[in-house]
Amino acid sequence: MLEQTLPQSLVSARLPSSAGRRPLLKVLLLAQEFIRAGVLLRWQFSTLQREQKLQSIQRWARKVLQILEIEVHCNQLPDADFAGLVVSNHLSWLDILVIQSLMPGVFVAKAEVGCWPLIGAMARNCATIFVDRATARSAHAMVDSTVAAFEQGYAVIAFPEGTSTDGSDLGRFHANVFEGAIRAQAQVQPVALRYVDANTGLPAESAHFIGETTLLASLRKVLACSSITTQVHLGQCIGSAGHTRKSLCHHAHRVIRTQLLAQSHGRN
Repeated sequence: MLEQTLPQSLVSARLPSSAGRRPLLKVLLLAQEFIRAGVLLRWQFSTLQREQKLQSIQRWARKVLQILEIEVHCNQLPDADFAGLVVSNHLSWLDILVIQSLMPGVFVAKAEVGCWPLIGAMARNCATIFVDRATARSAHAMVDSTVAAFEQGYAVIAFPEGTSTDGSDLGRFHANVFEGAIRAQAQVQPVALRYVDANTGLPAESAHFIGETTLLASLRKVLACSSITTQVHLGQCIGSAGHTRKSLCHHAHRVIRTQLLAQSHGRN
């Protein structure tokens, strides 16, 4: 069990009346939410203040998780005013919804996400920072955009592994994303994510988005399952003062990996 299960109004993303929804109903409800989000982003989002934007993103993420019948549990209340770097292990496209439901902010994403149908347009409208790690120019622009987001009071959320995994271990972190935290003297919030089957307590493989699996195939697996629970562990924030980007990267990696191993052995 987690150290603390927070009140449903804060982090639990399952509606009591949603248990056993059929996949087709979920699809219809998701379509409704994406249309609603599209309208908001196209006509209203640019007029909102920072806090209103973050609240809108958070409400939408929680609603989508409710529709998908995915319950989220966190070990502690996140800092609502956190304007630093949030780094997490990466298992699925669901990670974005889970983190946005807790600590809404600006995401760093690989450039190809911007080309995804509908989701790419939504990401662009939400000021997602796109990066092509193959080019130094893109990496430099990512750091500049990260610093600018911190200065505007936003949390910046990144998956330093650069790709999703099955969660059996933590992949190597890319250090570039930590440069922005050092330049802005921002704190780093390490996050450990794990998806489990509520019925068995084993890893929920239906939630993982890895290998050659397409987004559509992954969505079908998630829609067919109604027992996915997300365990989120927020570690102690790491100050960037005195660190190089590599040392900060290694520190965050060690914290997250240690927690993931503890979760897998039931030591939460």
